[in-house]
Amino acid sequence: MKPLSIPLLVLIWLIGTGLGAQVLDVMAARGRSVPVTGWLTTVVELALIGVLLVHGLPLRRYMAESRERDEHPTVAPRRHQIDLPTAYRTVLIARACAYTGAIVGGLFSGQALFLLITGTGELWSAVVPSTAAALAGTALGVLGVVVERWGTLPPQDGEGGERAQVGS
Repeated sequence: MKPLSIPLLVLIWLIGTGLGAQVLDVMAARGRSVPVTGWLTTVVELALIGVLLVHGLPLRRYMAESRERDEHPTVAPRRHQIDLPTAYRTVLIARACAYTGAIVGGLFSGQALFLLITGTGELWSAVVPSTAAALAGTALGVLGVVVERWGTLPPQDGEGGERAQVGS
């Protein structure tokens, strides 16, 4: 499995930003009320960040211990255990969170920019929740990339010698 493409995620985020601003602009131009996000969106995104961290930290600990054992071999039992299916699922969850964070972070960034530029929404009831949702979504995307990188296996000797991901 190839690692996530950071430029692709940035492009998705930028497209989402443009789409989020454009949707609000079209709705405002047609005289309709402009939908804004509430605090629940930010809470849900923060919950996703928490779930990703809870699943990603054991993978990070296991991989760090594996690197340590490569440098300093020992017969002592492992302190951290993780099975391959769990590690693979964690990497998949991280990838999904990276894409979700790019999309959602971009959409809410566009909405927040539209509300700030046009002065349409009230500060505390529209702009601040949209900005918080944009920041939490972007943080989810960044954390998804970080956790996915935690699942990167060290280079293998012999044929190819490339870095591989868990489950590839």
